[in-house]
Amino acid sequence: MKALCRVGMVMAIGFLMLPGQKPPGRQEALQLTFIANEGVLVSSGDKKVLIDALFSRPHEEYRAPSPEIIEKMIKGKAPFDGVDLLLVTHNHPDHFDALLVARYLETVPGPVLLAPADAVAELRKTAADWEKIESRVVSIEIKVGEKDKQDPKRIPVTAFRTLHSGDQESPMNFMYLFELNGWRVFHEGDSTGNVGEYHVFGLGSEPVDLALVHFWFPLEPNCADFLQEVLKPGHIALMHLPIRLESDAPGKIDQVRKYYKDIFLLLPGMPAKVFQQQGPGKKMRSSSSNGGGRRCRRIPQRLPF
Repeated sequence: MKALCRVGMVMAIGFLMLPGQKPPGRQEALQLTFIANEGVLVSSGDKKVLIDALFSRPHEEYRAPSPEIIEKMIKGKAPFDGVDLLLVTHNHPDHFDALLVARYLETVPGPVLLAPADAVAELRKTAADWEKIESRVVSIEIKVGEKDKQDPKRIPVTAFRTLHSGDQESPMNFMYLFELNGWRVFHEGDSTGNVGEYHVFGLGSEPVDLALVHFWFPLEPNCADFLQEVLKPGHIALMHLPIRLESDAPGKIDQVRKYYKDIFLLLPGMPAKVFQQQGPGKKMRSSSSNGGGRRCRRIPQRLPF
């Protein structure tokens, strides 16, 4: 009788769970692929988000995607196949190339673009066939200090408008917070680093698993305090690193590494980063679990390059 019960249980589980299907409560891993400057591909399971990656004109201070990577993106080759969402933080040539974005959207039929209104206006003027791509373009027009929520391709996204670095209103700069399979990801764009701006958005009310911020954030006391006490990300990726600092930056970050759970620079040629949950039925590794309850400590002073 017990043997029959065991057989029945096995058969029931077989009907409830398809081959290859993961047990209930298990999350997909989060993967981060660095492209150049602030350009990244963030993915989890079958969801992929491409951010500030489509530009080609080299900047004297910052790297651009290689022609080979651009070709892969345009043709939708792995790992850039199946991209759901394209995010643009602002209309600057080291983040956004209207001609390249238009070509991408005209060639790759699936992705939806979310971008500031001024970037979309540039795209509209540039696109060879605007009518072909218009339905997949979401233009966001908000004032500094405002936010906008969208849900393209069932990926919840909030855009926060800040002043651009240097306290400039133009171009429009957006920070983004989005969710993939339960992972919450924050991308800072080119904000001013004024934490007073961030507080008005209510950031920190929910855990953030991965934060992508400027390389100097953990070296500046106010921004470091924002990371440690407000945003509390489980993982921090440091971006927008000038070429001239690529050799010195790792040593500087090593000086503050002990104050963070996981912090790393986005450097040319680095392999993709994969973040795993802690285990079946447990919370994923995120800002809500800090590796044994150890509090992050504030850095004592700014550590300039």
